[in-house]
Amino acid sequence: MFKVYEFHWKAINRFQQKQKGKLLARNQDELEQRLIKKGFQQIKISRNFILPKNPKSEEVTQLISQLALLINARLPLKQALSIILENTQNIKIYLWLEEIIRSVELGYSFSKSLENLNRYLNSQEIQLIKMGEMSGKLGVMLENIAQSRSESEKLFSKVKKIMFYPVMVLTIALTLSIGMLVLIVPKFAELYSAKDKTLPFITEILFFLSNLLVDNYIFLLVLLILSSVLLSFLAKKTTIITKLKYSILSNMPVFKAILSQSRIIYFTQNVALMLNASLRLDLILETFLSNKQADPILQKECLSVLTLIKQGYAFSECLNTEVFESQTVQMLSVGEKSGKLAEMSEYVSQIYKKKLDDQLDILSQLLEPVLMVVLGGIVGTIIVGLYLPIFDMGSLVE
Repeated sequence: MFKVYEFHWKAINRFQQKQKGKLLARNQDELEQRLIKKGFQQIKISRNFILPKNPKSEEVTQLISQLALLINARLPLKQALSIILENTQNIKIYLWLEEIIRSVELGYSFSKSLENLNRYLNSQEIQLIKMGEMSGKLGVMLENIAQSRSESEKLFSKVKKIMFYPVMVLTIALTLSIGMLVLIVPKFAELYSAKDKTLPFITEILFFLSNLLVDNYIFLLVLLILSSVLLSFLAKKTTIITKLKYSILSNMPVFKAILSQSRIIYFTQNVALMLNASLRLDLILETFLSNKQADPILQKECLSVLTLIKQGYAFSECLNTEVFESQTVQMLSVGEKSGKLAEMSEYVSQIYKKKLDDQLDILSQLLEPVLMVVLGGIVGTIIVGLYLPIFDMGSLVE
């Protein structure tokens, strides 16, 4: 695989107007030839030294949306991919598109090329693209995928903000606490060591933690770095961290509800999309099992439902009300019995999107004051612990 670099360019167009921008290419000569073909003159090119980074979900969604637009405009797939390739700004997406184009040129279908590369799109989306190719409605299917991803990303963005805020506040609290324990508490320890008096329990704990940090900071720093590297490795190579994350969140009162509703939305939305694309229910459930980093609770449930369906049970009868709320199961049961499971799945996903959206709005308003109290409580406890002995002035001042 050839390396690709980002270049910044300046030039004069055919209307004698100054133009500039950023483009990806293997070298300056290749980029210069591309710009000359577009009618640019007096071209100046300089390389931007950046590290390739994984594309955001929004970037992939935008790519799918652009591809849908070009396919619906009756452009051949290879030409549509080449147009997007020429204008992409992400190095990893650029290389991915190049591999897809090469695979298509070798005679593989678009969906097979995506499946072989196995990047950036999940199993459900690849199956939908496959059905779009078979039915001659690839553009429509890509449009549906882009719309579904866009809706999910908006909701996920809200969820991420809700989850990020407590982490940020607790990180600030931890940083302040460590700073006080390392810089301020030792000075108070020197002050109180001159007094032959018994210190309050909370003050003794603060002094112990301060000594632990000051005396072992190198060991603790090395331990922190090694732990970070190990966790990063486990997150990339195994499912341990994913399972641990979902296990912790599933037992936290607030996040348990968010996770449960997000799971229902993800499941019903994808089931609706794939049923509308005429995929069999057993194939739909199998697509949920292929992603190693997916929700392990949902994967376990899908495996259980798939096993029971193959034994002849109805889909709605197999759903566990501990994973999917009883209201969801009842609605899907009605949809299945009436022969409108796809429509009912879509309806359920829309209901829970609205429900989760409202809950997130309320939660965002409540979290700020609660976390401020937590932050104030942590810092306040340290301050009280430091100054508590001074309150007994009679025993400290001789």
